[in-house]
Amino acid sequence: MKCRIAQLNIEINNRFDYLAGSLKPYLCDFDKADITVSASDADLAAERESLDESFSDGYVESIAVCRKICHRLPEFSGYMLHSATFSLEGHGIGFLAKSGTGKSTHMLLWKQLFGDSLRVINGDKPFIRLEEGIPWAYGTPWCGKEGLNLNDRVALTDLCFIRRSGENKTVPISPEKAVSYLLEQVIIPEGSANIIKVLDMLDATVKNCRLWEIYCNTDISAAEVSAGTILEVK
Repeated sequence: MKCRIAQLNIEINNRFDYLAGSLKPYLCDFDKADITVSASDADLAAERESLDESFSDGYVESIAVCRKICHRLPEFSGYMLHSATFSLEGHGIGFLAKSGTGKSTHMLLWKQLFGDSLRVINGDKPFIRLEEGIPWAYGTPWCGKEGLNLNDRVALTDLCFIRRSGENKTVPISPEKAVSYLLEQVIIPEGSANIIKVLDMLDATVKNCRLWEIYCNTDISAAEVSAGTILEVK
């Protein structure tokens, strides 16, 4: 299958049908691929080691293909950021957290508040590409169980690290603290040159974004507090 994701021509030689459905919004034709990927039996076996046995071969292939693309992204000034990313009122906002903490839950609370004016670019694995120093978040088919994604992009302005708490508050954090958090949410590529590229891109990302920790519960008031802080600060 030929598709265009994050303005890259990607050819995927898949064996199972699972990817076909999720890739529909990204399908396109081109003469030359920037990235060509496929998942071998060994790749599928490696992914299965960290996945539930109930997952289909097609789903496992999809995860393996995503990982292989992520290892190539640094060649194109890009990386994958495990986050729920959306656009709202001129902001490109990414919610980040360890799996199960509630980044998607908090984003959906914001969606309740703002309705259609909030556009979800990707609910789980957007690709980030640096263009003239600006980090742009792109929708991808790898978007979490909610299936929220658009074949679109937004310039990141705010990165927010979600923390579960009984008290709702949003506070700014330092770039140094943010980078340490970001390192937990990216796929580290193979090869020292690509690792250095990713570290440089993370540094550029935090320099171009406002950085926050959001302490929150799962009530709509949590979104009211965090949105009130982030959107009001100029």
